[in-house]
This record gives sequence, C-alpha cells and structure tokens, in this order.
Amino acid sequence: MTTLNSEIIIGGGSYMDFTQKMRLRGKAEEDLYFAQQDQALIEALHDMQESGEIENWHKSAKKESKSESQ
Repeated sequence: MTTLNSEIIIGGGSYMDFTQKMRLRGKAEEDLYFAQQDQALIEALHDMQESGEIENWHKSAKKESKSESQ
C-alpha cells in the first residue's frame, strides 16, 4: 500500500481519505441547505410579484422616507 498526498492507492485505484470525504459531505450538505433556502426565497418573490406587492414596494418605501424626514 502506497500513500501519496493523503490519498491511498490500492490495486491501481485511488481512494480519498476520511477527512476529505467528511469535508466533501459537509460541503454537499451546506450546498443543499442553501439551495433550499434560495428556492424558498425565489418562490416568495414570485408570490409577491403575482400579488402585486413587488411592483409597488418602491412607492411605499419613498412614502415612508418622506414622512420620516418631515
């Protein structure tokens, strides 16, 4: 058995070591979590766009800023 750069070479194939596997697994879980969060935000934006909230958000923000400055 020969080890090179934290990889174990056995019978002509290469295998990742345990820490690399765990790091990749953690990154994959994190990527999935944030993909789900992004999808939920996109769906919320689409819902707001359909209900007309997104088209008028800038108008209400301007009204609030004018009332605060007076």
